[in-house]
Amino acid sequence: GKLDCPLPPEGSVYDYFFEFKGRGRWASWLELVRDIQIGGGNKRISDIIVPTMDTSRYTFWMDLALHHNIPLHFLGPTGTGKSVYVKEKLMNGLAKETFLPMFIT
Repeated sequence: GKLDCPLPPEGSVYDYFFEFKGRGRWASWLELVRDIQIGGGNKRISDIIVPTMDTSRYTFWMDLALHHNIPLHFLGPTGTGKSVYVKEKLMNGLAKETFLPMFIT
């Protein structure tokens, strides 16, 4: 059969996610990128996460897995930010009344 909503011809399947609104549509991960607010001058440069397509993807999958109580494991080359994204979610992206973050190295 043919999809009612085919993938856009530019990019690859990894550049999009399916949004279930109305008839549905393929949306770019870049649409989820938010503006960054750095705040005062007391933030270390290593603590700043610049919003990108990858941060949107990782955040989406973390939110989905947490919502459905599904374990999640990120794989990829060293230095791509996997630990940084997870640490950011644990420290600043979860309800403090429900979750208690703990790091084991």
